[in-house]
Amino acid sequence: MIRFSFCSAAVLAIVSCAPFEAPVKSLALLDGAVNANAPAGYCVDPAASQPADGFALIASCASLGADDKAPDALGVATVQVGPATSGAVIGSEDALVGLLNSEAGAVLLSKDGKPDQIKVIAAETGENAVTVQFTDAGAPPIAGLGAEEWRAFTDIDGRLVTVAVRGLATAPLRDGTGAWLLDLVLNGLLPSTTGETAETSDT
Repeated sequence: MIRFSFCSAAVLAIVSCAPFEAPVKSLALLDGAVNANAPAGYCVDPAASQPADGFALIASCASLGADDKAPDALGVATVQVGPATSGAVIGSEDALVGLLNSEAGAVLLSKDGKPDQIKVIAAETGENAVTVQFTDAGAPPIAGLGAEEWRAFTDIDGRLVTVAVRGLATAPLRDGTGAWLLDLVLNGLLPSTTGETAETSDT
């Protein structure tokens, strides 16, 4: 079953109380199965990420304490890489879009499993991926984030990968900007075996 929440309670605890660790531009997840490369102006937070569990949190480098210019679009992204053979997207894109537009899909998207809190704005197929834009009336997964989320599902080397992006409650992402940031984070995910680093640009 495809189900990854934006951020787990354990991760929230890490975000709030972990000692400072310098942000990095790239982080290998699941012993090198996938590299998460942050877009320009963004960094991976090593304190909040859990690479052994396939989880990475990406935010602006400036917000993570780095001496770096803040990007034009401020948001927070999470990446979750599933176990080997968990891939379920490629070849089933249309079916997944149908699911996301149903009540069962709303349950999947809600971190609390409450479909009445979810309003799907758009769900569509892409190149080996499915993206969905929705609003969540429940409490945000991280304090200070907005209610609107952009999420992508794809497979990398047979593993299910989920990327989620939200803007700040005080500075929400626009429709185009949220989708743009989601694409940048998604395009920065590469199989570590390729040894590649994604090149991304700021707006």
